[in-house]
Amino acid sequence: MLAKARTLPADEVVNDLEDAVPPAEKTDATRWRVAEAILAGEWSATTIAVRVNGIGTRWFEDDVDHLVRNAGHAIDCLVLPKVT
Repeated sequence: MLAKARTLPADEVVNDLEDAVPPAEKTDATRWRVAEAILAGEWSATTIAVRVNGIGTRWFEDDVDHLVRNAGHAIDCLVLPKVT
């Protein structure tokens, strides 16, 4: 799905690390796959976003840290889910 997302003629593509990833797969390996997909080539969408896990979860800080360090220059925005 990550490869196909690059070709979609959308205004924005949101790569999802929250609901699309089961808890057992919320790992650095998954974060690497998303970062690598973002860096792998041209995107048809004009805005590339990543929805990270919620602020109150154990995955939030790792999501943000990994994405900013490894693909931050290629990500237009981070989406914070379920903000209260």
